[in-house]
Amino acid sequence: MDPFASALDALFHGPGSEAADFVSESGVQEGVRIIRSRPTADATFGESRIRQDTTEIDVRRSEVPDPAPGDRFVIREIDPATQAEVETVCIIAGDPELDVEGMTWTCSAPPA
Repeated sequence: MDPFASALDALFHGPGSEAADFVSESGVQEGVRIIRSRPTADATFGESRIRQDTTEIDVRRSEVPDPAPGDRFVIREIDPATQAEVETVCIIAGDPELDVEGMTWTCSAPPA
């Protein structure tokens, strides 16, 4: 097996990864593994700077070959306080970017 693929499998099944459903605009739904991050981004308007939180989702190309704006990830979690299932829907905004090795997509996908 390709060593990069083996390392990627370990990352997407390790701490910090989670299960999600990927739903394309055409309605096709499939289970995937994702890594979600929440970096901050700076936007400049004239002399003003605004810092905002963003949401990025990494997904393996082998699971989602061609993500597109409007596709979404549905993430289900258990709220520790209430023990109720909480569903978060993140919609891809903008064009996803492929990593250097061509194995992972990074999608800007803020919660809806």
